[in-house]
Amino acid sequence: MLQINSLKGSAEKNNAKGATFEEPLELLLSCHEKIMHYSSALCTVIEAIKTQGWTEQHSTSIEQIRRYFNIASPEHHLDEEQHLFPAIIALDSDFKQPQSMTMVTLINRLIKEHVESDGLWEELDQLLEERSNDMVQLEARAQQFKEEMHQHAKIENEEVFPYAKAHISVAEFKKMGQAIAQRRGVKAQP
Repeated sequence: MLQINSLKGSAEKNNAKGATFEEPLELLLSCHEKIMHYSSALCTVIEAIKTQGWTEQHSTSIEQIRRYFNIASPEHHLDEEQHLFPAIIALDSDFKQPQSMTMVTLINRLIKEHVESDGLWEELDQLLEERSNDMVQLEARAQQFKEEMHQHAKIENEEVFPYAKAHISVAEFKKMGQAIAQRRGVKAQP
């Protein structure tokens, strides 16, 4: 039986620790771990579908993956685009520090990648919703999606998050977490 909801390794530790709105970088990191987990699981399930066909179990697994990428993943992009990225840009909006322009260039690239990955997911989601038997297209799109998601998360985890952690104040992170919670309709602790 495929265990789609079984997160391994650091994702499991993060979930046990309880990534919360009070620590928005930890929350975003936890989302990245889920994005990598579910995009990898998608490839695994499609490989199983290729050999066994669309079983009830495979359909259930695909629905869990679709739910994640149709509901949680878009919220994650908004968390970054509306809260984290503007906070980074606001650190030096006059671009007096050389690293500021580098970070803005990277942020612009990451936003472009959000748009592109959303478009790729829409194509893939349509194939999954239709229970397509075009395994060549399903495998190719799923593999491309997985690779893009993993690379994108790696850049944010290794470049953007450490920069934010080093430069954004605890008070600003607290406000960011409250704003993310409010946008999502969740009451965060003051």
